[in-house]
Amino acid sequence: MDKWLSHPTSLKIISVIVGLLLWAVVHIDPDTSPQTVTSNVDTKTIEASVIKAEGLDTDKYILTAMEPSVVRLDVQGRLSNLLNASSDDDYVVSVDLKGAKPGIQELPLVATLPKGITLVEMSPRTVTVQIEEILTKPFELQVVTDGKPAAGYVVGASTIVAPTTGVLVTLPKDDMSRVGVVTTEINVDGADKTVVNKKAKIIVYDTDGIEMTNAVVSPETVHVEVKVTPPFKTLPLQVRYTGALPDGLSLVSVKPAIDQVTVYGEQKLLDELQVYDGVVLDLSKVKQSGEVQVKTGAIDGIKSIDPAEVTLAVVVAPIITREFAGLPITLEGVPTGMSAVFRTPASGKFDLSVSGAESVLNALKAESLAIAANVEGLSPGVHSVTLQIDVPAYVQTVLSEGQTLTVSIEIVEDASTGIGEDDSEEVGGTPTEEPPTPTPTPTPTPDTGEESGNGSGNASGGPTMNP
Repeated sequence: MDKWLSHPTSLKIISVIVGLLLWAVVHIDPDTSPQTVTSNVDTKTIEASVIKAEGLDTDKYILTAMEPSVVRLDVQGRLSNLLNASSDDDYVVSVDLKGAKPGIQELPLVATLPKGITLVEMSPRTVTVQIEEILTKPFELQVVTDGKPAAGYVVGASTIVAPTTGVLVTLPKDDMSRVGVVTTEINVDGADKTVVNKKAKIIVYDTDGIEMTNAVVSPETVHVEVKVTPPFKTLPLQVRYTGALPDGLSLVSVKPAIDQVTVYGEQKLLDELQVYDGVVLDLSKVKQSGEVQVKTGAIDGIKSIDPAEVTLAVVVAPIITREFAGLPITLEGVPTGMSAVFRTPASGKFDLSVSGAESVLNALKAESLAIAANVEGLSPGVHSVTLQIDVPAYVQTVLSEGQTLTVSIEIVEDASTGIGEDDSEEVGGTPTEEPPTPTPTPTPTPDTGEESGNGSGNASGGPTMNP
């Protein structure tokens, strides 16, 4: 051993070892634990990464099916990178549908991973997609009510406040033909006034009444109002009159801007009403032709009327008089087994003067004037009977000086009738002799558009409009 230690080479080796030990003692911190060398690369598995479809022309096509919808990813990277990308959303798997055409096709998948992470395995690597062509069509929106209003109230008209345009529905081409109805539902249960829904959802149903959840609707909601009112009824409008026109004027026409109104009240009362005559025109306030605003007054227990005001187009003109000679008198109500004989006038005809606007009288024909004598219930003998005169609207009867609206008629029993050739004509109805043609030449009837009706038999009475 001594010989080996005294050898020069051994001394050199020992010197080197001792030097290294001294350097280590000086430079190594005794408090520092010894470091171990380990691998800094790890792996991770994402079991269900959702596949995203990209690049599809959504104006023309729709993705109706994709199988599978998720994939399994095996990735690796530094532990720090894996920890930073802790969310599965950081790992994106997509299928590019740009340029894809309608039909079923298999396309490759592309994985986009966070920085510093690489893909080890993706399963599967392809996806099967089904693409269909889409159509967009306008549809009329229907408002459907749900529930019952409060007692004594009914559901009235529905109004789509906004949008004013139609509803657009987008569906695959093959599904569009199955659209049955496009509706929005409004709940009126217990309501006693108008129901308003500013965001009523629009739903598309197919022909079997099943909701088409794949339909894209524009807009998605609408502003809808549904009236809840007392019972109502729509009635024809009839204009009545009060007062008299200034001297020298006569009505040519009175034309309402509308011909129907809606009245609200108890159902029993509404069932009895056939016409609404609550619009009354005060003729004393009409000085010239023009439009007149007249309020719709409540009548016969009616609660309210819609609209509350009606516009009347009134036309007046200077008044003139025209005479019709030899108008036949119609006998009415002749008792069974009896006959009626005119005594005065013996001809059974009556001369009648009428007044009105020139355009109205020029168009007036003799057959439009009806004169009747009602003898119903009269016993045998001579009677003075008041005539009933029926004239068109805007025409009034005028009695000449000393003229009356009465005639003398004798009622005789058929068994005792013995009228000779010199006796007055026995009449059982309207005389068959044609009246003479009036002197004025009729002109074509102007298109006045007024509500026409029967005039009064009173010589000074105003016109009455019937529906």
